[in-house]
Amino acid sequence: MSTETAILFLDIDDVVCLNRTHGGNDVIEALHGRHADPAEVFTKVFDRCAIESLERIHHGMQGRLRYVISSTWREFFDRQQLSHVLERGGLGFVATSFHEAWCTPCGSVRGLRVDEVAAWLDRFHRGESFAIVDDMFSGESFKPAVASPLHPFHQRIVLCDEWVGLLPEHVEPLLQALRRPVGA
Repeated sequence: MSTETAILFLDIDDVVCLNRTHGGNDVIEALHGRHADPAEVFTKVFDRCAIESLERIHHGMQGRLRYVISSTWREFFDRQQLSHVLERGGLGFVATSFHEAWCTPCGSVRGLRVDEVAAWLDRFHRGESFAIVDDMFSGESFKPAVASPLHPFHQRIVLCDEWVGLLPEHVEPLLQALRRPVGA
């Protein structure tokens, strides 16, 4: 296993936020003091199973993991706000491990998540291993990479089912991708 840092591109909706009780709009309202019970929003916005699965990945990388947010949440929250939300919601380890370039660029020409991750890699990648966790809906543009061994993202992507999110069975495939050198 390499001692270099690895990058995890992290979507939020349908990965760690399942929008069952609360979602992004509730978080916006809570941050601006307009929600009736902001404490409840922060304690229930992220799914417990998804948090535990992400913690397993984080600990499995032994402090060598940096996160890049590829979620639409990056359009509504700046780095400080999102860090606050993650900390209050039980994902403080993500907030304290943001890559210095903490989010993918918004608004690719085609509006596709795969293009936004590729643009981030073109600009900031320094050869680190990486993995991508997204959901089937917003990550639909990753499906060709999942299917084709010739795609540079092949075996580096986990697509979560909507309303289900990140599960324990996703941990090992993501760890394998994060530990595999680029080009291997």
